[in-house]
Amino acid sequence: MNPNGQGFVFLQWFIPLLLLAWVGLLASRSFLGGWNQLARRFGTSAAIEGEKFRFTSLSVGSGYFPVKYRNCMFVTVGQSGLALSVNILFRVFHSPLMIPWSDIETVQPEKVWLAPHIAVYVRGFDKRLLFRWNVGMKISDYFYAQAKASA
Repeated sequence: MNPNGQGFVFLQWFIPLLLLAWVGLLASRSFLGGWNQLARRFGTSAAIEGEKFRFTSLSVGSGYFPVKYRNCMFVTVGQSGLALSVNILFRVFHSPLMIPWSDIETVQPEKVWLAPHIAVYVRGFDKRLLFRWNVGMKISDYFYAQAKASA
């Protein structure tokens, strides 16, 4: 390839433009889905003890077009709350979260496209966190155990 030709110029700019597009995509997902809003309240770098679920899925939002995080979520369900983090490739603008049980308003089953899910509603956040059934049931079990213990 000729270094003075168009092919070299294309390659010289391709990777920076690709990285810029990737960061822009992740930023828009964070702001549109509400992760940024949750991170301002619940952002943390501390890990919690509990049951860990790796490479699971989460949808943030309501309606037919929520922001979906497919098979890139790490979820820990423990006595102190619910910890969420995103795979390192998607972590830009998605800092890890730890939502205490006291800030979770309700946890309830919902059907989405005929598939059972568990919806988590956080106080002061107008969107739902929608988990697949297996992870969602563990969240539900811990949430209601905590509610029962504090009553």
